[in-house]
Amino acid sequence: MKRLFISVLFFAMLGGTGQAAEITVPYQKAKSGALLNVPIMIDKADNLAGVKLVINFDKEILKFKEGNTTPSTRSLMNVINDKIPGRLIVVMAGAKGISGKDLTLLVLTFEVKANMAAERSTKLDIVETQLMTDQLKEVKAGVIVKPFDIVPQ
Repeated sequence: MKRLFISVLFFAMLGGTGQAAEITVPYQKAKSGALLNVPIMIDKADNLAGVKLVINFDKEILKFKEGNTTPSTRSLMNVINDKIPGRLIVVMAGAKGISGKDLTLLVLTFEVKANMAAERSTKLDIVETQLMTDQLKEVKAGVIVKPFDIVPQ
């Protein structure tokens, strides 16, 4: 009986963690002074109609230029607040949700600081995530952010 309880508990925990979406930022390498296009991706979306991301970044290395939706997210309204240097607040919303696997939500473009003498590493820091379905149900999401290696020109 004890083994059965432990087995049921184990599979229930697996099922619970499998339901969460995962937001990822892939590894990239860029040259000093170049533009860096950073995709913000989600592994699975099921009627995703609302997204809020608060993203911090090193303003001494990266300068935000623009953010663009992708073919998967063109139906969602997109607003990016960049009023505070080194911080972005991204909001996406739509009346009808989007669905799919391995979707790029948006692409953020940064200008990398010019004339860097040595190789440096930096990354985005997604400090807040809120995802909602078109039925106004919250979607739990994990975050995986890989670093960017910046090399001299």
